Amino acid sequence: MTADAGAGGPPGGPLRDLLFADLPPGRAREVFARGGDATRFLVDLAVAAEAGDAPAALRAVVGAPSPHRETRLFLQACCLARAAGVDLGAGSSEPLGVVVDLHTDDGLDTLAGFADGSARYLSYSGAGVVWEVPDQDIGRLVGALLDRAVAVVEMTGPLEGPRPGPPGHGGAMVSVLTPGGIHVGAGSVYALSNDSRGGPVIAAASELLAVLVGRATRADAR
Repeated sequence: MTADAGAGGPPGGPLRDLLFADLPPGRAREVFARGGDATRFLVDLAVAAEAGDAPAALRAVVGAPSPHRETRLFLQACCLARAAGVDLGAGSSEPLGVVVDLHTDDGLDTLAGFADGSARYLSYSGAGVVWEVPDQDIGRLVGALLDRAVAVVEMTGPLEGPRPGPPGHGGAMVSVLTPGGIHVGAGSVYALSNDSRGGPVIAAASELLAVLVGRATRADAR
């Protein structure tokens, strides 16, 4: 099943945090140790990051998957490599994921799309949609979302210090995930939706959301 209408959880909670693929070394080591050999490279990267061992991190990062096959694992590997002191160099500003938060009168909605064609929607209600299977239409919409996010990257630098929490009532936030870090644009829902850079991202996210919800609704009806 490609859509799960019960895949949400508490708005702004741990499931949302996982979308950003930026677990700190200690937490990453704990989480990815459960994955066995498939995520051993992330455990090794976490250990290297804790030790500040850039050469060890460089050796471990070779085991990371392609960003267009398992984007979040790749981004997490980049996050840990940076923490270990690795300079990722050219191409580190390419948008590989976008997380859009909108906090309306109903509550916080979060939508995320990634370069491997996967997508997530976490509703204010606690419900959600998880999309993992490659699909031409969803892949096209995710690609459009990533394309629109280039403008946000060009006008901002990667975050330094802790990632901000979700926006409060009436607020919106666009987080663009790149190998070099997370680029953030934030403001009121109105201001960001009408901004020359943020507006196209919000519009692309809305198109993706409509298709995801439609697919989930049809899946539930079967």
